[in-house]
Amino acid sequence: MAKNPPLGYIANTPPNSMKEVFSDYRVADKSVMIVKNAIQTYINSFISPTGVNRQFLTSSASPIALQFVTDLTYDDEMKVNPNMRKTYLARFFAENTGRLPSILLIDSGVEYVDAGISEITAVSMSPDGFWEGTITQILKVNLSITIATLSEEDTDTLSMMVMMMFGPLAAVVNNYIIHEKGAKWEVRLPMSGLTIGQLSNVTVEGDTKTTVWSRAVEVNCDFETIIQLRRPPVYFQHDQATIAENQKRLPAFLNLSPNQMIPLGQHYTLFIDYMQPQYKLGVSDPLVALVTQDPPWVIQPRGQGQALLLVIDPNLPERPLTKQNQRSSQLICDIPFQIVR
Repeated sequence: MAKNPPLGYIANTPPNSMKEVFSDYRVADKSVMIVKNAIQTYINSFISPTGVNRQFLTSSASPIALQFVTDLTYDDEMKVNPNMRKTYLARFFAENTGRLPSILLIDSGVEYVDAGISEITAVSMSPDGFWEGTITQILKVNLSITIATLSEEDTDTLSMMVMMMFGPLAAVVNNYIIHEKGAKWEVRLPMSGLTIGQLSNVTVEGDTKTTVWSRAVEVNCDFETIIQLRRPPVYFQHDQATIAENQKRLPAFLNLSPNQMIPLGQHYTLFIDYMQPQYKLGVSDPLVALVTQDPPWVIQPRGQGQALLLVIDPNLPERPLTKQNQRSSQLICDIPFQIVR
């Protein structure tokens, strides 16, 4: 890579250690990299002779499997440890070009997982008037752990060894959870459903005598992290009076403006200040949307259209509606909104 990259490009080098990867606690946009690094470190804890989980592999794998190690250099392999075989464990293609035997981590897709009724798990107002919230992000990262060697037997041995690491050994080592102390994320390994692909071979170009045998183990991991947000509150001006008839301040909606458009099929969490305990929320047209009665307050779209979000005080006396006054005496305020596709 050039020392001075062209304008508009950033010459970031791949992280070389777990410490570099996990040094920044803001990890929402690094989910795939964190999962691949966590899986790489987990596999290496078995294959490296100095790995913390090496003893589990030693007591369960064959002597042939124990020959594949990751801590050898070329000189060590040729001179010091002739019975050990250097195995390349990599998460980037460039790290593993032309090196065998190898274990390559390839992500085959990322799926967003709905966290439930709302991703927002905590909301508060700081003493300096800032809105603070905590959001949960859950992703399903699909990894293909590809094993490639120069013999069919070695490929079978390595692939079954990887299956053991993510199967029975994972239940003993970490209860299927990879987590760093103090980190705001965790990687959950699959408890079932591991699949191993079909064995395949390809002849090396220009060398008809050399064949590369490969096989992939599909591992679907769940990645969960929390995102902490902080921003100044935004208050919207409504047509309603700021003080209700009972001299109590009206509820202030921090994230809902009049005629705001809310996508159909997406729950919308409301942030409300000055919401009295006796107040209840309602929607003028239940075919358009519903709203939860207890915090967190969430608008649940049901169909396209317009409706009013109502704040009602059921403790106030109800009076009959007249032509002059079509407004319920229990209605504190209302805000129009729209449900759109």
